[in-house]
Amino acid sequence: MRAIPATAARYQFGAAARVRRRFGAVVDDMSGFLAGHRSALVLHPAQSPTSSTTSAPRGERDVVPRLNALIAEVSATNAFQRERMDGVVLRSLDDLRRIAPIAKDDLLRDQHAHPPFGRNLTYPRDRYVHLHQTSGTSGQTLRVLDTEEDWDWWRGCLRQVFTAAGVGPSDLVALAYSFGPYIQFWASYEGAGAVGANRVALGGMDSVQRLETIREYAATTLVCTPSYAIRLAKVADLKGLCDALSSVTRIICTGEPGASLPAVRSQIEALWQARCFDHAGLSEVGAFGYPCPEGGGVHINEREFVTEIVTPGGEDPVADGELGELIVTAIGRRGFPAIRYRTGDVVERCDDRCPAGHAGRWLPGGILGRTDDMVVIRGMNVFPSAIEQVLREFDELGEFRITFYTEPAAMDEVKVEVELAQPGQGRAIQARLRTRLGLRVRIVPLQPGTLPTPGSKARRVVDMRRHSPRRLPADRRSR
Repeated sequence: MRAIPATAARYQFGAAARVRRRFGAVVDDMSGFLAGHRSALVLHPAQSPTSSTTSAPRGERDVVPRLNALIAEVSATNAFQRERMDGVVLRSLDDLRRIAPIAKDDLLRDQHAHPPFGRNLTYPRDRYVHLHQTSGTSGQTLRVLDTEEDWDWWRGCLRQVFTAAGVGPSDLVALAYSFGPYIQFWASYEGAGAVGANRVALGGMDSVQRLETIREYAATTLVCTPSYAIRLAKVADLKGLCDALSSVTRIICTGEPGASLPAVRSQIEALWQARCFDHAGLSEVGAFGYPCPEGGGVHINEREFVTEIVTPGGEDPVADGELGELIVTAIGRRGFPAIRYRTGDVVERCDDRCPAGHAGRWLPGGILGRTDDMVVIRGMNVFPSAIEQVLREFDELGEFRITFYTEPAAMDEVKVEVELAQPGQGRAIQARLRTRLGLRVRIVPLQPGTLPTPGSKARRVVDMRRHSPRRLPADRRSR
């Protein structure tokens, strides 16, 4: 049995406790979450925690000219972006705020009006050589085009992810994806190759076939969603294929919140006896976050992205320790530009350096959830990821389903159906959820195997409330 490195253990019991205190619960004051906050500048890259609004972050001298070149080219030839960019010349990163942010819904409306690809194209169509689409898990599918130059840029961003996770020429990377039209699958394949690793694509296989392939080729690295990493380990136990896990030394997760949640990461590491790393990205933006091996969570790739953490749906920066929405500008993506793009991802602003002192903004909790996932129950803001964090702290937990519903008395409630080998755990789970969330949650214990097994991207939340959910306005959601 391989021991988890001491650096990971120190984070689990040190910084993880701080992260759990900050985001393991809901944000108690809705106005504090959705209203503006005064704070120092949160535009980056490589901003020191002591930087003020007018200070010049390290690297800004290189970034601003690159951004100005991008803006000039996009303004000249990109019909969708031209109105936002026209006449903008940056003197500092502060000036980015002169450009209005956009969201996925803006791109979708444009593609609907100008099918099939919309007008967010800087070059003639014959320059584009890659066509992908978003998964559409929260709505309509967005089509994304990339030029060969932009695809090289994608490869470089994923190279940094695999390098940070310690992958190199001696590794064999197993990619447990379907390899449909989704960019993350193909970009991960390219990124693993960029560090010299061999790769085996596990598309078109069921879980048993994937485990047998991992065992046959002695894969050292697994790339998948966090929920599928847990699922695959449980299938291995059920089918007597636990020896298939023995060669894997690291698991790189993406696609959904979870791998930066301490309890989820700990469960994956315990099941696989391997390190678990997180990273973050979007089809329409790029792979902007790479793993922090020493501190957990992710770092922003500030050579290629400028980030802001703002009030959801607004533009006011949040303060250190508060939750906000991530706005991202991709510096090197020209063909399908993403400039001040609302990701819809909820993160915690942390002005601390990671335990290893790495440069670059550190998101210790990674992506905590989605602005359009947050629901309000009896005046409390609730993220499904906060509920999952508590559930994953219990052993012998099977599948679960979170349901938001309305009682006959018109009170909104939350119910968690969970497969438990020991039904008596239900009371303990309920008590911990009440302590952590400050909210009463109904627990429904189920026999193992009752709930359907999710695919690679788990969908475990059902909203059955009768009235319109109190969330961000539809035109401000982003995925």
